[in-house]
This record gives sequence, structure tokens and C-alpha cells, in this order.
Amino acid sequence: MLRIIFMNSDFENIKSILSELRSDYISGCHLDMFDEKLPITERDIVAEIYCRLKVFCSNSDLSVHCEIKPASSENAKTEELKRLPKIDVGILAAAINERTWVSSALKLQDKYNKGLIEARFSSIPIEFFHTAIEVKIQSKYSDSKKDIDILHKIAALNETCNCFFVLLNARGQRSDHDSIKRYAGQKGIYVFEYTCR
Repeated sequence: MLRIIFMNSDFENIKSILSELRSDYISGCHLDMFDEKLPITERDIVAEIYCRLKVFCSNSDLSVHCEIKPASSENAKTEELKRLPKIDVGILAAAINERTWVSSALKLQDKYNKGLIEARFSSIPIEFFHTAIEVKIQSKYSDSKKDIDILHKIAALNETCNCFFVLLNARGQRSDHDSIKRYAGQKGIYVFEYTCR
């Protein structure tokens, strides 16, 4: 039984955007017949989600980013930062309690001594995470379970963060998708999935 326990007020809007992406994906494939413009790689789907969420964030204090890492805080130790997972797509709140995610990310980046040579702000304190989305295009249960566990951990540390798992694999086995959906439901993570098998 799916029970979503973590979310914020934009949950339904983002859910609608991801539902539309799923519908577009479904319309482009039927069994082994594929529209040549259909997203065929995980990066294709991540890019599509990024573009749609960029429009959603354009008139707000939210920003969308790819491959960002949720750090426990801006005081996280370098050892923790080196082990952080990358989130495929995330939406960040610009500021919390007069602190910005940029200033917090710079503080984390400086721990790596890369602040002057690298413009990538990959580690962001989890409190700034508004939404986290993991994407898969293959239905391997163990890989999906890892991503769902990451989302569950984010949700446990930031109860207002929307967490979504997107599994679009038209050629995947229904039994694999069902197992993944069941596990996500146990963890309280909303799943968008599709297989035509």
C-alpha cells in the first residue's frame, strides 16, 4: 500500500508534471515499436525532467539542478561529502532562515579546497532540498532499491522534501516493476513507472 508521508505544498504540481512526462513516454512506445524521438537513455529522461521543472521554477524562489548531493548540513565533514550519492534531479529553495543554498554550498566546496578552481556546487545541505527525483530506465531491482533507499533517507532528514522515483522502461518485466513499486510504497516514495510488457 502506497503511503506518502513526506511532502510540501508543491507535491501535486510536481506530480502532475511528472505524470505528463510519463504519458508522453507511453504515447511514444508500444511493445517493441518506438518513436525515434522517445527518450532512450536515463540522461534523456533526466534532461526532460530538468527542462519541465525549470519552467515550473521560473517564477519562484526555487531552482532546479542535476546531480546534486544532499549533505547533512553545511558543517558536514569532508569524509561524509566524499560518500554522498548524487540525486538525478533536485529542486532547491533559494534561502532558509536568511541563509542561501549558494553560500552553504560554497562553504562545503571550500572544504575540498576547490573553491577557487571549480564552479560546481555539488554538495548542498539537505535542508534546502525542496524536491528530489531519481530516474531509472532499467528494471534491475537492486539498483532501484538503492535509489529508493536514498530518497527515503532524504525524506527522513527533511520531511518537507518531495521525493519521487521515475522508472520508465517500456521493455521491462511487469514482475520487476511490481516489486519495485511495492518496495517504494513500503518506503513512502511515490513512483512513476511504465512497462508495456
